[in-house]
Amino acid sequence: VVGWLPIVPEDSGGDGKLSHTNLKHIVWHESFFKLLESIILYAKTGFTHKCHDRITHWLFPLILLLSADYEEQ
Repeated sequence: VVGWLPIVPEDSGGDGKLSHTNLKHIVWHESFFKLLESIILYAKTGFTHKCHDRITHWLFPLILLLSADYEEQ
C-alpha cells in the first residue's frame, strides 16, 4: 500500500523546515484517505472475483496497520 502513495522530494534548501514537514504529512494523509475512500464500499459489502479456474470467490479488501511509538534507545 505504501508504494501507491506519493513521495514528496526532500527540500535541499530547507532541511527540517516545519512548512516542508507539514506538506509531506498533508500529502501522505490525504493520499491515504483517498485510498481508503476507494475501497470502503468493498470492505463493507465485499466483491466477487472469478479466478482462472472459473471459481467465483467473494473477497473483502483489508488494510492492516501497525502503529507504534517506540522509545528511543
